[in-house]
Amino acid sequence: MENNLPKEFWDRVKEIYSAEDIEIIKKGFNTEKRATTFRVNTLKMTEAEAIEKLEQLKFEIEKVPYIDNCYKIVNNNGKRIADMSLFRKGHIYLQQITSQIPVHFLDLKEWNKVLDATAAPWSKTSQIAMMLNNTGEIIACDNNAIRVEKLNYTIARQGVLNTQVFKTDARKLEVKLSEYLTAQGWTENETYEYFDNILFDAPCTSEWRINLTKEKSFGFWKEDIFKKHYRISKSILEKIIPLLKKGGTLVFSTCTLAPEENEAAVHFILSNYPELELVKMELDSPYARPGLKQFGKQHFRKEIVDTIRYLPSEENEGFYVAKFRKKA
Repeated sequence: MENNLPKEFWDRVKEIYSAEDIEIIKKGFNTEKRATTFRVNTLKMTEAEAIEKLEQLKFEIEKVPYIDNCYKIVNNNGKRIADMSLFRKGHIYLQQITSQIPVHFLDLKEWNKVLDATAAPWSKTSQIAMMLNNTGEIIACDNNAIRVEKLNYTIARQGVLNTQVFKTDARKLEVKLSEYLTAQGWTENETYEYFDNILFDAPCTSEWRINLTKEKSFGFWKEDIFKKHYRISKSILEKIIPLLKKGGTLVFSTCTLAPEENEAAVHFILSNYPELELVKMELDSPYARPGLKQFGKQHFRKEIVDTIRYLPSEENEGFYVAKFRKKA
């Protein structure tokens, strides 16, 4: 089934990964249904209480060892759990393993102010609120009315109380944030360096979500598709980086394998914002790989090897993550 993807796609993959890694990727792309994964919403229930209830219902639960509060159901296809009151009442939240990784690296502390710059599809916003224990403040923005409605529904069901949702393009966030803070008595200058943490889960080509059994997951692919998303990421980064406090953390992530959208974006940040430094991340997973030093004729800054490429596999979708800290 791998022949459903153009030769140009596999030529790119071969330039990035070893033969062994490519076999893992192919298995990931051919996986029709992965095990259901979830986190416990500790705003409503402790992990121990939720696991006990699930085990009483004969679910076999396995902890994902390298992410806090991440679990896998190994004997269920996910349908039953989505119908259960534990899910409907927001006590547990179904979320892919890789989707939970970026927030894991945000260095969140209670009472932090956090920006979720492109909040759809909303799982990470509620994850941040949970990790803050509903303290501090989250600004979550998205420019699509339907997605904003779903985000508001999700955070309400999860019992989130510390989040303001802005319907706006992240590139126009400064204006919306200034209006919001001015109404609370802040001065315009104080909108800069407002956030302790920023999550930018960037719009991307979503290559890591390719499923060769579902044509719509890869029918979009073209060899020149990456430049558009790189430009969008750059334009958003230019607007949100000034909003990060000194000593604050920025996590950049995508669900694409394209170096043009991953390492190239990180290279742009490091080359244009000397106040930001990459933080080396540790992820004790068999699917974690370092960022690239080079792709084609483009050479990236050497510290980019401290970013993480997370392979798609039979267990999880793929992801790319980079972590920055703003120098004090």
